[in-house]
Amino acid sequence: MKSFSIYIVDDHNLFLESIEAFIGLQNQYHCVGRATNCDAAFSEIATLKPDIVFIDYHLNETNGFELLKKIKEGNLDCITVILTMRRDAQIRNRAKEMGAQGYLLKSMGAEDLINALNEIVSLQTGFYDSIEVDLKAKGAQYRNLLTGREMQIAKMVTQGISSENIAEQLELSLHTVNSHRKNILRKLQAKNPIDLMNYLREIGEI
Repeated sequence: MKSFSIYIVDDHNLFLESIEAFIGLQNQYHCVGRATNCDAAFSEIATLKPDIVFIDYHLNETNGFELLKKIKEGNLDCITVILTMRRDAQIRNRAKEMGAQGYLLKSMGAEDLINALNEIVSLQTGFYDSIEVDLKAKGAQYRNLLTGREMQIAKMVTQGISSENIAEQLELSLHTVNSHRKNILRKLQAKNPIDLMNYLREIGEI
């Protein structure tokens, strides 16, 4: 069985140490280095030539896309995986556009992480999307949480259209529109329009 070397970039030392210790227990994977910032990471990655690089999206004073860009521009031959606490389809889509091979949520369990990693190395040129995997697991019910009218209003809300203008355009009362908006947030367990936008991106509506 082939063994894969992993380099981890994250500015939280506790997470670094935890994931490094966990990977150290695996037969197929082993850590060869770690860093908390882009500059130190890029220099070591170029020298160590790891098979896989885990890149935290949120790094001090920057984000992981800066390092991802350097790796791709430097033609470094490694599998790049974005790690993040944020369930954000926009970040996922950007990571894919920039050539990452995976997007993983830090909230996933240890076993799920290894399963995802196994799939990433087997895909090679594919893209492992933990949001899409989770979406498939939730099934059609999650995709259809909103009624047709609620979906229509949700899209208008994410476009920045006020309740008054929504009511006017759809020929509804302001009270009805506001009731729909409350129901939308309740159904999605969303706190604001950003959460709403992420849901619509997840299910492919925007």
